[in-house]
Amino acid sequence: MMKDARKKLLQLLHKQELTTDDKRWLLDYLENTDQKELLQALDAEFNNDINDPNQTDVNFPEKLLIEIHRRAGIQYQEKPKVVLMWVRRLAVAASVIGIFLAASFWFLKSKEGVIQKQSVAVARVAKNDVAPGGNKAVLTLGNGKTIVLDSARNGVIASQGSSSIVKTNNGELVYNATPQNKQEVAFNTISTPRGGSYQVVLPDGSQAWLNAASSIRFPTSFTGKERQVEITGEAYFEVTKNKAMPFIVKSARTEITVLGTHFNVNDYADEAYAKTTLLEGAVRISGKHATGTLKPGDQASLNENDEMKITANVNTEEAVAWKNGVFEFNRADISIMMRQIARWYDINIIYTGKTADALYKGKISRNVNLSEVLTMIKYMGINYTLNGKNLTIKD
Repeated sequence: MMKDARKKLLQLLHKQELTTDDKRWLLDYLENTDQKELLQALDAEFNNDINDPNQTDVNFPEKLLIEIHRRAGIQYQEKPKVVLMWVRRLAVAASVIGIFLAASFWFLKSKEGVIQKQSVAVARVAKNDVAPGGNKAVLTLGNGKTIVLDSARNGVIASQGSSSIVKTNNGELVYNATPQNKQEVAFNTISTPRGGSYQVVLPDGSQAWLNAASSIRFPTSFTGKERQVEITGEAYFEVTKNKAMPFIVKSARTEITVLGTHFNVNDYADEAYAKTTLLEGAVRISGKHATGTLKPGDQASLNENDEMKITANVNTEEAVAWKNGVFEFNRADISIMMRQIARWYDINIIYTGKTADALYKGKISRNVNLSEVLTMIKYMGINYTLNGKNLTIKD
């Protein structure tokens, strides 16, 4: 039986394209096969090159990965060097696991159904599972009154200034502004907790999506020469066009000025950079002194020293994956992944020893229990223990 499994694994390495059944079998194989057996299987295929004592080409592992990608029909992206203390065979084996995981895990998870055998395995992983975050937020009115939005009834929940505030059937908040009267404009704040997200339609019709542990402060009616809002954490905007009244987003480190556009702002206090990613239109971004202009596909990164870097042609889908209900990691280190996971599942991350220098790539829905996300990071070669809401990452 073991020989038959190895034979099938090697056959998959030679295939130009993996079918759904191939991916299903491969997930099951990786779930139930220890690394020693996997190494032996790889030795059987690459024995001459891997074990050649005269092999001195330092780029050999990457060349081998390129060839494996080619055989599997997966586009190769250059990967950083993994932990140097790994022997060459282990690096190859771990990379093969990562390659097929990227190709197959998201494919399977993106379907409505989940493979039954995999679901059973997930159930074994976490005895104390954690549910995903959801539509949760608190609205603070101008007079200081607070309304818990996830438990508030649908329909009109308050009036502020010239706007009525409506909670819709799909759980978003809509500000319906009437022509400005002499009433004083009030400022409202919507705050999401760890494990929460929310969507609001602002008084001018612009839409804002809030990620976990984020907030937006805005007037109940936009007056004057500009439309200004303030955010913390992360928010995605689709701004209604109004050339006569620019839309301004302020965060701790940046100020973004737009006329009408789609963009994402990530300015969590625990992130090294405040990042603004533009999907449509044009924006002008400013720090304390640094300034820049973005075109679609650009991303501006601003650090605590007010140093700005603009990168063209970034993966905009990755930047807004959270808004679309997905975790997407592309060359992310473990701390970046864990911060996102911690915010969404409201858990604490504890590291023992030095974290790995490896970078990771993968996708998974944000609408699954924590145990399923942990299954993904296990495939990535990350060791952990979960005790209540404390997730310990082991070196």
